[in-house]
Amino acid sequence: MSKVAVAKFADLKDRKPAAALVANVDLVIVRFDDAVSVFYGRCLHRGAMMVDGFVDGSDNLICGVHNWDYRLDTGVSSYNNEEALPKFECWVDNGDVL
Repeated sequence: MSKVAVAKFADLKDRKPAAALVANVDLVIVRFDDAVSVFYGRCLHRGAMMVDGFVDGSDNLICGVHNWDYRLDTGVSSYNNEEALPKFECWVDNGDVL
């Protein structure tokens, strides 16, 4: 699989979801402190856009429609550990989130 730049790290606001679209797949990108995570961009519950959600406290991405939660570091739901938002491998190189 080839590397794809999905955002500039410096443009991401701390704990504010950002959107990207790669190969017709919605993604949500969340910077938290000096780390970043890239997840499948639609909630597993009803397919709502996760970019319309918010970060609650310091470690959960919350769906803005029905409040489903996913941990920023793993994508696993704190409420139901059986549910996990798919997480993509990502890293920062020369300021780009790949």
